[in-house]
Amino acid sequence: MSTPVEKWLPAMPVTAGRLQYMLERRSEALTVASYGAKGDGVADAAPGIQLALNAARDAGGGWVIVPAGTWLLSTLPLRIYDNTRLTLLPGAELRRNMAETMLINGDAAQNFGGYTGHSNITIEGGLWNMRGTTAGLTGSVMCISIGHASDITIRDLEIRDVPGFHAIELNSTKRGTIQNCRFRGYIDPGGRDFSEAIQIDLAKSSGVFGGFGPYDHTPTEDVLVTGCYFGASGTAGTTAWPRGIGSHSATITKFHRRIRIVGCTFESVLQYAISAYNWEDVTVSANTFSSCGSGVRIRSVIVTDTEDTKDPAGNQTSASQSIKNFAVSGNTFRFGGSYDDPVLALGETTGQILNLSVSGNAIDTTAGSQNGVRLERVERYAVTGNTISNVDGTAVSMENSVNGNVASNQIYTPNAHGITAVTCNHLGLYGNNIMYAANNGVLIQDGSDMQIRNNYIKSPGRQTNATWYGIRISTNASSIHLTGNKTRPNGSGNEAINGLSITNACTLIARSGNDWRGSQFTGGALSDSSTSPTTSATDIT
Repeated sequence: MSTPVEKWLPAMPVTAGRLQYMLERRSEALTVASYGAKGDGVADAAPGIQLALNAARDAGGGWVIVPAGTWLLSTLPLRIYDNTRLTLLPGAELRRNMAETMLINGDAAQNFGGYTGHSNITIEGGLWNMRGTTAGLTGSVMCISIGHASDITIRDLEIRDVPGFHAIELNSTKRGTIQNCRFRGYIDPGGRDFSEAIQIDLAKSSGVFGGFGPYDHTPTEDVLVTGCYFGASGTAGTTAWPRGIGSHSATITKFHRRIRIVGCTFESVLQYAISAYNWEDVTVSANTFSSCGSGVRIRSVIVTDTEDTKDPAGNQTSASQSIKNFAVSGNTFRFGGSYDDPVLALGETTGQILNLSVSGNAIDTTAGSQNGVRLERVERYAVTGNTISNVDGTAVSMENSVNGNVASNQIYTPNAHGITAVTCNHLGLYGNNIMYAANNGVLIQDGSDMQIRNNYIKSPGRQTNATWYGIRISTNASSIHLTGNKTRPNGSGNEAINGLSITNACTLIARSGNDWRGSQFTGGALSDSSTSPTTSATDIT
């Protein structure tokens, strides 16, 4: 019933890891054909595959091999157990033929809490064909479902045409890696326009995770998703995924933590490529986003969602909770979608987003897109060294946010403002280059305690003549120091009113060493109507 693993070596990509595994373990592989499974695309192969998985379970672990062929699965779900490695060899296809999840770790009646369920599992290789457009198979199901587990690796496989739910769910899982996988094709059977290809979730209820209990609200931690592709399959009646990676349920006092998404490609994802809902300690780096509805969303618990605002005991808190520690860096966004912004962080009054860095990203969008980077109710943040071009809204938008640093960004032709700060406090704008903004170069409304230094603004107000400003400060803004800034008009065509405009509702304004010159400004280079401004003779007008 078993085959020496060396027999399969020539058919497998011989990586250093696989070879080392073979040399160290010298175990025997369990080929599913030896347990009666046929890869002819006609016979039900699921019973034979399950027998091989059971044999691995009974031996305390093992390596189950699925050779090349089309393995029809008419008896589902398949169940995988502790210490099992399931390998589909090149040319192997698992073809779903039942309205059920394809693979789950463990049995329906099990009751392993926390991370004590079936663990130390590797799933790799092959095409996992969910056939979601096929008659009788269109209802919502998952492909691979993992819960109450630790040390899970899923790699080098393709999941195609999933209906309704998710390609992979990591629920109540600690230490999960998803590597070099392809997620192609999705079907919405109705009411599932928000599904993620990879869902990161917690053991909240049978409605959230239907595989097994207990429903102890165990979150997911220590996840790496790397080298994966998310997009369309080309199958008639399918689309790309609504969302690539994310969550859409929560429990107050619980968090998904230490999640890294590195080096992935998201193409034509309909909504959010990444939706970090109630996550903490997150790194999103070196990814490519192409023609997606939105890029990276960071979101605290939505206070109007009355299920998510409950605590583990079921008590209604009617509140969100703060989440912290996010780095979004070195990504490229080439957008054509208009669902939401390429990068956005949205907190709540009772659940702010803390400690956010958005750095070194290249954002290049087209008409119909939204803002470049948008922050609401964020505290302790840095937006630095990004290149933001052609956004249809504002390049960097901030509202009700505190303790921020926006520096060294290259902003080109935003179709609204370059940078806006509305009711923001303790903010620094340093060394940004803002070119050809359709509206204001910088807009400050309300807020206090700001430093605006060494920014260069060229050709503000290019959309409408005599309407906009290089820097506009208004609406009770207070305690602002401007130094070393430079504004220049366009020189022809539409022009801004002033290089700097400050309204009479603003107080405690200090200016020094700025250069507002430009005879083409329609209302003069400088208009400071603030109460008792502090100025320096070195301000050039």
